[in-house]
Amino acid sequence: MPHTHSRYQQDLGFTDGIVSYSTSEIMGIASAGGPTALIRNAAGDIAVNVPVSTTATLSVNLFNTVLLRTGFMEDTQNIFGSTFGSGLGGIAAGSSGLPGTGVPASAEPQGRPGSVALGDGFILPGSPQPVSAMAALQEITPRSGLKLKGFKPLAIAVKYKVLTGAMTALTCRVDSTKYVNGVANAITSVLASGANGLVNVSAATPYVTTVAIPNAVAYQVADLTDLWFEIGVQSPAGNTFQLYGVRMLVEFNYN
Repeated sequence: MPHTHSRYQQDLGFTDGIVSYSTSEIMGIASAGGPTALIRNAAGDIAVNVPVSTTATLSVNLFNTVLLRTGFMEDTQNIFGSTFGSGLGGIAAGSSGLPGTGVPASAEPQGRPGSVALGDGFILPGSPQPVSAMAALQEITPRSGLKLKGFKPLAIAVKYKVLTGAMTALTCRVDSTKYVNGVANAITSVLASGANGLVNVSAATPYVTTVAIPNAVAYQVADLTDLWFEIGVQSPAGNTFQLYGVRMLVEFNYN
C-alpha cells in the first residue's frame, strides 16, 4: 500500500496525564528571614525547607517540562497536485486560495459541542472554536479554527509538611504570563491567591492537597507564555514549612 502525506488528528484528548515537578524544579525566594534551601530528612525524603520567621514564595513554571503545541489544521486528504498552497508535498491552501493557510475541515465537536457537566473537552469558549447550538448544515460546515493540540491543566496536587505549628500565612495561586517583544508582560490571574484548600495545621506527616484550576477550560495554545504556580509561606518563630513538589493533572492530545 503506498504512503500518503497525511496525519492522524484525533479530536478527543486523554484526561489521565500527569506531570511531576520535583524539589529541583522549584524556586524558593525569601523576602524576609532566612533563605529557603533543599533539605534531606532521610533517604528519599527531600524537600524545600522554609525556615522559621521567614516570608517566602515557592514558584514553579508549569510549562517548563511539557511539550506545548499551538494547534494544527485538519488533513482532509482530498487535495492533490502542485497548484495548491506551497506546491507539491507542501502546505495546502485555505478557503481563500492563499498559500500556507491550511485546509478548513469538519470535526465532531462542531456537530456535538459537548457538555460542561461532563467536561469532555469540547467546551472551548472563543479559542479557537466557540461552542454553538446545532444549526442547518453545521455538521458539514468546514472547521474555522485549528484542531486543538497539546494539553490543558486540570488540577495541581501539592505535597508539603507544616511542622511544629501552623504558618502565619499559607496561600497558593496560578498566573499566566505572556511575552511580546517590546511590550510589558501581560500577566493574567488563573487562580486567585488564597488558601485554595491548603491545610495549615501542624502534622508530622505530609499533606497531599489537590487544588483545582477553575479557568482551565481550554487547551494552552498560546506561544511565548508561562504558567506559574506559587505557594506563599509566612512562618512564625519556631515553625517551619517543607515542600516536596507538585503534580499537575492534565488532559492531553498530541495525536
